[in-house]
Amino acid sequence: MNLTTDTYSIFVLLLALFTLGATFLAAYSFANTVRLRNVRLSWKSGKLYGYPLFSTLFMLSAATVGGWVLYHDMSSYYAIMGSYSWMGLCWFVSSYFSSKAYITDHGIVKNINDPSQTIAWHQVDDYVEKPAEKGIDYVFIYHERQRETLKQTRLIRLELFVPDKKSAKFDKLVTLKIGKTMTSVSDTSFDIKAFD
Repeated sequence: MNLTTDTYSIFVLLLALFTLGATFLAAYSFANTVRLRNVRLSWKSGKLYGYPLFSTLFMLSAATVGGWVLYHDMSSYYAIMGSYSWMGLCWFVSSYFSSKAYITDHGIVKNINDPSQTIAWHQVDDYVEKPAEKGIDYVFIYHERQRETLKQTRLIRLELFVPDKKSAKFDKLVTLKIGKTMTSVSDTSFDIKAFD
């Protein structure tokens, strides 16, 4: 039994499992995006010019090291760098789709992979909007409902940042969907974090 060979085999096995997991996550995120119907608005909300920060940096790093490996013709590392590059691409795809905000005819989808960050327009009990730098911060308040008893259990909030270039269309859509039954609280001084 050679410790170096065993360690290398475990490393390659773990790399293969993570690459497979990243592929499934990217496919799941893409499938969730394709399933959305009647999307009226969407925008990127990542930290790096609208793109997700860590997955973008990982993908660029893997591509850079992969290019270096190709340039120096290090053929024994082709499979490993190919796995890292593919994993970086899959992580980027899943992060990109899950960080986008989607506004549909049915409601707000803040994270495509997290049902707790999705609300239907009819669930909104109240909302607050506050001007922010380069956009508007919205806080939507709604009750969590249990399916079995249809009871309202607890108050939940969903925070959503809407960039300036999308705010006029978003405001029209909010007015159309829920503005007839309630009006927003705006142009008043309050701490938006007080809704915790």
